Amino acid sequence: MITNYNLGDNKLVAVDTDGVFTIVNRPSREEIGQLSAAYDFPFDYIGGILDDDENARFEIDQNHNMLLLLQYPATETDTTEVYPFSLIVNAKKNSVILALNHQCDLSKMLDRHYDQAGFQHEIIFQVMSTLGKLFHDYLSEYKGKMKHLESALKQSQENKQIIEIIHSQKSLIYFEAALKENIKVYQKLRTYLSSNDENGFSDRIFDIYVEASQALTTTEIQLKLLENLRDLFSNIVSNNLNIIMKIMTSATFIMTIPAIIAGLYGMNVKLPFQNMDNAFWLIMISATLISWIVFRIMIRKRMF
Repeated sequence: MITNYNLGDNKLVAVDTDGVFTIVNRPSREEIGQLSAAYDFPFDYIGGILDDDENARFEIDQNHNMLLLLQYPATETDTTEVYPFSLIVNAKKNSVILALNHQCDLSKMLDRHYDQAGFQHEIIFQVMSTLGKLFHDYLSEYKGKMKHLESALKQSQENKQIIEIIHSQKSLIYFEAALKENIKVYQKLRTYLSSNDENGFSDRIFDIYVEASQALTTTEIQLKLLENLRDLFSNIVSNNLNIIMKIMTSATFIMTIPAIIAGLYGMNVKLPFQNMDNAFWLIMISATLISWIVFRIMIRKRMF
């Protein structure tokens, strides 16, 4: 779907004709071909977003169209991964094109006020800032999940908890790789802007670069903490299993004592107390007493 916007009353207003800003959401190859021909830029400037594994990159073609292909996080089918988006500054029509192939809430960006002077730079900044801040939003969510997992580990050790840890690690690994690639693009863009004297716009991109660096640091910390949490989970499960096995072994040992005594008195030979009327109860009391003494000794030696 292609939606064009023009600047009216300092706000972006949807129009039916070509505008200063175009959002392309889940485009078909035919739509990409039409845009490529109309705006005179390579097909893969937008076509790259059809490949979810496309790497971030910065390009300027022979027609002076600038491509910023970056990555942003999104949740689909209960899994958070990173996906590419294309931000194209078109020289032919002096417009900005944003292309995405996955869901993203852009309402706050569209509701902002833009000054007529330098609005193009402001749109570029807002797109990059809005999609870049999604990393911080997801990272804050993962911090909350980690606190919940830490509390849950104290009470139970179920498979769903280790599965949740694995899913979180998977997403954070994607975040780490995407942020590193995005930072490289930001650096290239700043170098280009600085050499072309873009009225201080390079300084604003530096703010985005700093935010991405902070998100990368947070991601790396979260990965380490999750790794430690997973090790802790494994250690707790192993320790609990050892405790259970220790209890079962001790209980089996104690229960073996009456079984041995009963087995001895089941032999077809002459045995002590066999002619006594209360022999059964005497043997039962003796076996119970011996088991109790062994149990108390094991308790003292922390073997139970």
